[in-house]
Amino acid sequence: MNTRTLAAALVGATLFGLTAAQAAPKPKAKQAGAVTVTVTVTNSRKADLVQLEAKSGSPDWKEVLGPLKSGKQASAKLPQASDCRFDLRGTFDDGQSTDASGINVCADKTLNLTD
Repeated sequence: MNTRTLAAALVGATLFGLTAAQAAPKPKAKQAGAVTVTVTVTNSRKADLVQLEAKSGSPDWKEVLGPLKSGKQASAKLPQASDCRFDLRGTFDDGQSTDASGINVCADKTLNLTD
């Protein structure tokens, strides 16, 4: 894990897309009792995303998005957490990874991955 890349990703995400939404709509139910939050992920890095993983209140990472080419955008569905906060981990095809802790995906439904 590269903390310098993580810091750059978090700063970039804050500056370029992770601004707080004014009023987050209620997440849609996928199945009875299974509520998800859909987050739009933009890969602004030069490298392709291999996978994006998330966890909230559990030690286990869950893949929420597969491969995403550089410059492209896709939706990731995350299970609703009680406080909407997730730890996120992105792995890229250049061997780099980035971690972000405590991201509130209910406040803003966008994530911009940056170099």
